[in-house]
Amino acid sequence: MSQLLRNSTEPAPYERITVSRIAGAMGAEIGGVDLAKLDDATFAEIHRAWLENNVVFFRGQTMTPAQYLGFAKRWGDIHLHPYMKGMADNPEIFEIVKTETETKNFGNRWHTDQQFCEEPAKATMLYALETPAAGGDTMFANLYLAYDALSDGMKQMLSKLKTYNMGDRKYGGQGRAERYNGGGDTMAGRVAPPKEDMNAAHPIIRTHPETGRKALYIGSHTDRFDGMTKEESDPLRKYLMQHARRPEFTCRFRWQPGSIALWDNRCSQHYAINDYTGQRRRMLRITIKGDKPF
Repeated sequence: MSQLLRNSTEPAPYERITVSRIAGAMGAEIGGVDLAKLDDATFAEIHRAWLENNVVFFRGQTMTPAQYLGFAKRWGDIHLHPYMKGMADNPEIFEIVKTETETKNFGNRWHTDQQFCEEPAKATMLYALETPAAGGDTMFANLYLAYDALSDGMKQMLSKLKTYNMGDRKYGGQGRAERYNGGGDTMAGRVAPPKEDMNAAHPIIRTHPETGRKALYIGSHTDRFDGMTKEESDPLRKYLMQHARRPEFTCRFRWQPGSIALWDNRCSQHYAINDYTGQRRRMLRITIKGDKPF
């Protein structure tokens, strides 16, 4: 396990891939690999790099939907989005498109995916097919570092607390649906939100099941602390949300066609920047099932 912990011991060298950090806090580009033709030994090194860096990126990939899905299934079973339908021929994949005429985008707030589920998503991968000439980057924040930077007193207090996390229906009917597809009908399809809100209570200090590290498990789905009113919760919740995305905890990825990002929702937040009005962006997303936080 010591190889997985930053700033403790130097990780063993990689033999089958190259790994280049993109920021001090987190994130690495992996080179020397064709994800459509992946053997088990190479996958094992990618998996280790992912655990060490929270999010990894690949450039210049050319994959069919079936190959992309095959790579995803190496990480676990597929998590089907409760609010969105997948592609007609590949229901486990859904397409995210923002056209030249649309103004809103998908994922434009700091969050960790599916936090409102009893078993939130373990990982998310995004494959870029069309990207703007500039803009449309994604930012990521390291929730391990956010936890480490808290005072001992704050860590002790938070160790006893759970958060109550609300599903997307909370964010308001059509307005929230527009966030999923830029306000138009360019995604593979929408499904009606569940009649009841999806919600789940999780410890705000989460232990990663693979690395053993603790992370500040918070995101925009976090509505309040379990057992408290929203008014009581908001001052601390808002402080922790701002703390979690401090610049020194983040990295930023610039997309190109053929780029793939794979991030760990158990220890990361992400934010899709909406700064490319008048340009088209098309991505394929797959989400991997996770387990119950502890």
